[in-house]
Amino acid sequence: MLLHALRDCPKAREVLIADFISTLWNIWNSRNNAIFRGKEEDVYRIWEHARKLNTDFRIHNLSSQPVLLQVPRCCRWEKPPIGIIKVNVDVAVNSCGTSLGIIARVSYDFVLSGRASFTNKVVNPKWVELDALIDGFRLAHFLNVDKVIFELGCASIVNRFSDHKEDITILGYRIKEARKLLDSLFFVEVKWVNQGCNKLADSLCNLSLLKRCNLNFDMDYSSDIHNIVISDAT
Repeated sequence: MLLHALRDCPKAREVLIADFISTLWNIWNSRNNAIFRGKEEDVYRIWEHARKLNTDFRIHNLSSQPVLLQVPRCCRWEKPPIGIIKVNVDVAVNSCGTSLGIIARVSYDFVLSGRASFTNKVVNPKWVELDALIDGFRLAHFLNVDKVIFELGCASIVNRFSDHKEDITILGYRIKEARKLLDSLFFVEVKWVNQGCNKLADSLCNLSLLKRCNLNFDMDYSSDIHNIVISDAT
């Protein structure tokens, strides 16, 4: 039971892997000493070297500034290049149902159009992420644009779109069919973004889920949607 708990704990797994790698390195180093210097160490001494190396490394990490400083990642929506439309899609799921949201914007933060659809069914998030992306494709066709960047927070869907290998699963077939909707576009990119870069689509989903209704708007929209747009821009 304890071994299973250690295996399933991310922190314990990280520590065990670090210890394992250090031990392997010391075994390899000891082997080289035995071959090239004729110096052989016993097993306990090898383990002591590995343990001391790990301890020194952890103390150094706690007491010293990192050599490579962490650069904070941008957690805001990034404007597309001029002439390109950006379509963000997202989904929200709770016990009452599922909502998917799509928002189209241009480089100067101007909202062209948005959609949110609610269904009182709880479905697989991966499938509904694909549905949202396909609705994003359809919105791009409706707006009659040919240069589009699509952004969503589901890495597995983005990876499947990027990988053109044969996929015989039902999900793979749907993705293959969805790609056909992109044939008429001059420039297209499907990208993964973190949640901070997708706040407007996420807020739109949650509003639809809260009201249990569909939302459909273009350049004129209601005050509650206006508040969402303003909060994302500030």
